[in-house]
Amino acid sequence: MASNDKLTSSRVAIIGAGVSGLAAAKHLAHHNPIVFEASDSVGGVWNSCTYETTKLQSTRVDYEFSDFPWPNRDDTTFPSYAEILDYLESYAKHFDLLKFMKFGSKVIKVRYTGDGGTPQMVDLGAYSHSLPEKPVWEVAVQNGDAGEIQWYAFEFVVVCTGKYGDVPRIPTFPEKKGPEIFKGKVMHSMDYCKLEKGEASHLLCGKKVAVIGFKKSAIDLALESALANQAAHKFGNEPTH
Repeated sequence: MASNDKLTSSRVAIIGAGVSGLAAAKHLAHHNPIVFEASDSVGGVWNSCTYETTKLQSTRVDYEFSDFPWPNRDDTTFPSYAEILDYLESYAKHFDLLKFMKFGSKVIKVRYTGDGGTPQMVDLGAYSHSLPEKPVWEVAVQNGDAGEIQWYAFEFVVVCTGKYGDVPRIPTFPEKKGPEIFKGKVMHSMDYCKLEKGEASHLLCGKKVAVIGFKKSAIDLALESALANQAAHKFGNEPTH
């Protein structure tokens, strides 16, 4: 167990530097928050869970911060993930948020160390004296893939990791009826999006691909598969499994 004299103490921690994490950092900037981000840049899911063909499902004007409009908000095309990343990075720079960021810092544990009672959610709307004025949360942070664990203590923790984690969720299959009996390659979409462009295209090219699911990532992956195999048919490659 960590003791307070070994902890790095601050007032506010923000976990995640995606859309919500950036907004939280901007509105809590006067508390000098520490923003822990596991990846190497801002963007959240737009940075870590996209394909080459991934685009926003909404128009620009429906996906922007109210205090930071898109520079080309009248453009009716759906922006690519790269354009969204540029927009989010511009937001962070405009409001001087990068100084709060700790990139390559993955939060692996959060524990309440207050008076033993149920932790109370405090209202930060007034941004005045709503913090408990003493550290009541301990946060363990891993630096790098296999880096050492450093502990921090905070008065308030804002969790901005969203609904998408970095661990693929694989369904449970009956015995001998799961991926282990399939003769082709089985891959979760989160693992696919980590591939380089050329590697991803080579993986799909000339293959018969089954996409399980029908939400945004599935539709994007189906498009990627179709585009890769258009090239395969063009050059006369016979699809395989």
